[in-house]
Amino acid sequence: MNEPTGQVAAQHRANEATMQSTYAAFIRHTVACHECRTEGMDCTVAADLRQAYRAAKTSTR
Repeated sequence: MNEPTGQVAAQHRANEATMQSTYAAFIRHTVACHECRTEGMDCTVAADLRQAYRAAKTSTR
């Protein structure tokens, strides 16, 4: 199977980077947030970050 090149490859890399950065932001938040650590990653910010990660993940498919 051929690897994507040019604009397709650039878009794929951008989508992948977005997905990785949103997941990293979610993890960083849940480690730092007292509510997430004690209540189970259900605060509003964590929910927003989780939703952003899922949207990014969907766009890379």
